[in-house]
Amino acid sequence: MDERERVPMKARGQSRTALVLSYREGFSVNDATSISLTIAEQLADDHTDISILGGPNAIAAGAPLVEGVIHPLRLPWWPIGPHNRRYERAIRHKVVELGLDRLELHNRGVLFHRLSDLPIGLALYLHNDPHLVGGLKTQSDRLKILKRADYVVCVSDYIRQRFCEGLPEALCDKVHIGYNTLNLDDFEPHEEKQNEIVFVGRFIPEKGIVPLLQALKATLPKYPDWRARIIGARYFGQKGLHYPYEKELLEELGTAHPQIDMPGYRPFADVVELFKQARIAVVPSTWEEPFGRTALEGMAAGCAVIASPRGGLPEVLGDAGLLVEPTAEALSVALERLMGDSPYCDAIGQQCLVRARTVFAPEPIHQKINALRRSPRA
Repeated sequence: MDERERVPMKARGQSRTALVLSYREGFSVNDATSISLTIAEQLADDHTDISILGGPNAIAAGAPLVEGVIHPLRLPWWPIGPHNRRYERAIRHKVVELGLDRLELHNRGVLFHRLSDLPIGLALYLHNDPHLVGGLKTQSDRLKILKRADYVVCVSDYIRQRFCEGLPEALCDKVHIGYNTLNLDDFEPHEEKQNEIVFVGRFIPEKGIVPLLQALKATLPKYPDWRARIIGARYFGQKGLHYPYEKELLEELGTAHPQIDMPGYRPFADVVELFKQARIAVVPSTWEEPFGRTALEGMAAGCAVIASPRGGLPEVLGDAGLLVEPTAEALSVALERLMGDSPYCDAIGQQCLVRARTVFAPEPIHQKINALRRSPRA
């Protein structure tokens, strides 16, 4: 008997939905990506009839971000082939075991197509540019998904526009915007902010770290009471900086800049603390950021945020922070404008704080997304 015959058929009503992470996505307090943190925030206080399917190591690194919601899948040992095919088979088995009504796939266009034969609802949640995601790159791919999906959620209007490009407007009524959110209580800023500038992100060229380092080396010597912290690494949980691009960054930094600290990867709790004490946060991405979670983290902690006008970042900052081109020259001007005028810097930080707590207030955003997850099948 195949999955099509074995899935329990239920009365039309509230759906039991499982969110499907990628095979390697971590969902533990010690191995949290931006996607898993976003999902954890959405489900922290409201996960009745909603569960998560993850790879076998989803919570191997520690306690789950949300208790009682994650199902790490045991991959079948008998098929010979790549892990993604075995992961698909494990998902199919779990659909039957849990009696699910819907799967919500996160960033997995190819897997969506492969599971389209299941007699249950399917949905897609996009955290990245669909034109760069397998199974979503062509207009034909996206049209097939939109016709099959109960709904599609995009983390910004920028991503929604990219997904709907060239598709029928009527069908795009199914495509919703679900901004990322934070536990704002965790980001309550320190009463006494420090003269610190913080960057947090993966150490890849697209994050604009080189022009930021160049700007910091040019401006910090003029302000001896300020320092900068460049936090991150190529991969989450990585120990040390040893990949070629990381070595390039260390060479760019040099050894004669005691005002700049580059300690590598730090756990999320440490990152939150850095945002809470810093006065300025910089997100100088040179690529089109799908959303820009670190910009929101800086805003929620009351930092004056400088970001590039790329992708979803203008939606996050609105008119609260400073949008500047990710060049050394433009970043230098913005940094000096803030470092050289404390009242202005504090005012920008306050604007960012207010925007984070109004536009990105978690409760209404979570209610909207979880209502989609519980909606009857299309």
